[in-house]
Order: sequence, then structure tokens, then C-alpha cells
Amino acid sequence: MTESKHLNSISWINTILLGLVVLVAGLMKLFVMKPAAVTQMLSGIGFPVASFFAWVLILSEIVFGIAVLARWQLKYTTLVPAFILLVASLTVYWPGTTTNVGNFLIHLTLASNYIYVGQRYGK
Repeated sequence: MTESKHLNSISWINTILLGLVVLVAGLMKLFVMKPAAVTQMLSGIGFPVASFFAWVLILSEIVFGIAVLARWQLKYTTLVPAFILLVASLTVYWPGTTTNVGNFLIHLTLASNYIYVGQRYGK
């Protein structure tokens, strides 16, 4: 296998994993946590109109997860999950104790990966 084919395979795997990250998170929020729990979580960290933003979050994760999996308009569709992860890292993990440093870094790393994939492979 040549190096370019190997890198192409890695980019496909990376894109699939990135799509699954937000798709699974959205489906978990919808079917396992339930929207009421997401609303409570968002209101607990100070979001105004938490019920509205809970549905925006859930639907965005599902829709943009599918869009990333389909590699549809990656230049643009990767920006929404990156924004969600950035907001989550700054609102949920940043103000916390040092035990949240790992989650903070994971969210920032995933956000930067979305931006990279969108800029590198988006048309």
C-alpha cells in the first residue's frame, strides 16, 4: 500500500470516528438522557432558554454527525461540532477542578480535529 493510499484510509477512518462522536452523543442525549435532563444540565450551567438550546444541541449533534459521516460539505459542517465542543470545554470543564483537565483537553483536541478535517478535506 502506498503512502497516499494509507493516508487516505486514515482520513476516512478519522472522518467516520468524528461523525460518530457527535452522532452518538446526540442520540444518547435524545434516547438515554432524555431532553429534560439536557435542559436541566444546560440551565445548571447558566444557559438562557435552556429548553430551546437543549433541542438545538441534540438536533445539531444528530444532523451534523450524519453530515460528517456522509462527508457532505465538510468545510462547513465540521464547524458546528467544533463549536459545540469548544463551548462544552469552556462552560463545563474549564471552571472545574483539575480533575476536569483531561476532559477539557479531549474536547479541545476533538474541536481542533474537526476544524482540521473541514479545512483539509472540505471542498
